[in-house]
This record gives sequence, structure tokens and C-alpha cells, in this order.
Amino acid sequence: MAPKKRPETRKTSEVALHPRSKRSRSPGELEHEAKKLCVKGPGSSRRSDSGCPREGLASLQVPPHCRSIIRALHHHKLGRTTWPSLQQIGAGGSITGLKFNPLNTDQFFISSMEGTTRLQDFKGNILQVYTSYGTCNFWFCSLDVSAERRVVVTGDNVGHVVLLNMDGKELWNLRMHKKKVTHVALNPCSDWCLVTASVDQTVKIWDLRQVKGKSGFLYSLPHRHPVNSAHFSPDGVRLLTTDQKSEIRVYSASQWDRPPNLIPHPHRHFQHLTPIKAAWHPRYNLIVVGRYPDPNFKSGTRHELRTIDVFDGSSGKLMHQLYDPESSGISSLNEFNPMGDTLASVMGYRILIWSQPERM
Repeated sequence: MAPKKRPETRKTSEVALHPRSKRSRSPGELEHEAKKLCVKGPGSSRRSDSGCPREGLASLQVPPHCRSIIRALHHHKLGRTTWPSLQQIGAGGSITGLKFNPLNTDQFFISSMEGTTRLQDFKGNILQVYTSYGTCNFWFCSLDVSAERRVVVTGDNVGHVVLLNMDGKELWNLRMHKKKVTHVALNPCSDWCLVTASVDQTVKIWDLRQVKGKSGFLYSLPHRHPVNSAHFSPDGVRLLTTDQKSEIRVYSASQWDRPPNLIPHPHRHFQHLTPIKAAWHPRYNLIVVGRYPDPNFKSGTRHELRTIDVFDGSSGKLMHQLYDPESSGISSLNEFNPMGDTLASVMGYRILIWSQPERM
């Protein structure tokens, strides 16, 4: 039987901050409050709550004629120009990593399951292929780019990490992990410092200036489960890791070997779910991550909502939860814009935009 194609949705929704109260509430109360506070239909004039010291996130309404919220943003930012078309990879060729070219924002680097890491533009033109396996048995899972060092780093599904300069010259290709490299990231303040995460249950920190082999890491941070991601904080002094079970960790620079700050959180791995990855706020010490309720989680409750959770990066305290009843899927990826006043949440085939209202 041929698989059924899920119909496109044309719903227009507004999303806002869902503050967490001090007292515990029943699932019924949570659901009622979420419906009351988190979503208002078109034409709503509800003002956002400001229970957060960073101000409340309020609504961004999508024009009804726009089928994609990304297209709506494009029109808002650039005027009503023709929406650029991108060449499709095809079935089984999902994109595993994407970074804008810091030297030309009309271009972007992507890694994909078709076995390449490449640079292309918004017209679909492939400008340069940096790595290519030419087989469906091996592919690239992650990438990062440094403008100052002018390098591209990418990791594959069998533990290799490849470093290239932006001209495409391979500097080294080493097997740094026993299994798939799920994430690579360069420190934003010290771009000689590289972190890699893997399903081999380790996160490793490397000095690009003296990498000689798989045992040449500066630190190896063992985890109890496979690891989805490892992100340096914007100031480069902390490291945020997300495993495939129920643990978020925050490590401190120069003290990597000390026990990290542990944040229990349900985000278990599922084969057909995009791996959930916690991320930093670009200006404040806040962590954002999607919740996948788990009946076996210690503090889990029945009918728990699939919220987007905001934690204090120092104490690990849950500060706020975002929830949209009209889009109640699991938010696997969450990314703030550079100013930190707009959050994009990837939820299956939907992208939700959470933003502050314009000041009067």
C-alpha cells in the first residue's frame, strides 16, 4: 500500500509565553490555562504577560495567503519578492546540518544523507562540494563553519570528522569516535576549540591546532546515553549537552573534568523523530528545549503537555513553558535569532515563530 501523504495545513495561529506558576496544577488546569494564554485566533488583541525578566514572548500573526511561515518572514523582511526555490534532494536525502556562509549570507553550507557536505545558493546552484562519499552507506550528520579561521568541519555516520579550509582543501580526516558523530561545533570565542558529540556516549573537546588522532582530545566527557548535541554558550565558557534519554548537562570551561550541572528533562529518542537538542539563548543565561513527555520519567505526570521549556542555565530551574494547543507536536529543534527576541521551533513539518510584540 502506498503511503498516505499528510495534507498541508493552512491554519493561522498566534503563540505567546506560557508562564509557570509557583503552585502545582492539575493537568486539566494546565490544559485550560494553555488554551487561554498561549493561543489566540486572528484578530486577537490580548497583551502578553510579562512574568519573565526578559519580557514576555508574544504573537506573530501569519498572513492567511502565506502557506509557509518562512515565506511570511521572507515577505516581511525583504518585501513581496519572488520566493526563491531550492533544489530538492529527494526521498531519503534529508539535510542533517545547515549553516549560512559567514562571508556571504546568500549562500549556505549543508551536510546531508546523500553523502555530501556542500556550499550552495538560494537558487539551488551547487557552488562547491567539500566532501562526497558517492554511496548511500555513508553520510554526513553535522557541520560547522568559522569565518575567522576560514574552515569547515563536518562529521559522518561512522565516527569520522573532516576539517577543510573554505577553498575545499582537506586539512585532515580522522576517526574521532567509535560511532556516528551527531554534532560538531566550534567555540564562538576560541575557534581553535572544537567539540564533537556521538552516539558512542561521549562528548570530546579538541584543539584544532594539535589534533593528531582519535586519542588527541583535550577532554572526553562520558555520558550514560548516546548524545544528540553539544553547544558552546555564546560567551564560549560553558557547554550544553543533550542526551537521547532524559538528561541535559551544563559544563564549565577550564573545569571540564568537574561534575556538570545536571538538568533532568524528558526528551527520549525515537527513530522517526528528529533528535531533540537543547540550545542557548544568545544574550541571557537561558536554555530552551522541547519536551517529549515520558510516563517513566521520575517527575512526569499524566496528560503532560508537549511544551517548549525554558531553564535557567545556572540553577537548572524551569522558568517558563511555551505551548500552542493548535500545534501540539514535539518541538525537536529551537533556535533564537541573534537578538534573542524571536524563537523558531521546528515541530515535524511545521515551524512555529514565537516573538515579542512591537512596542507602541
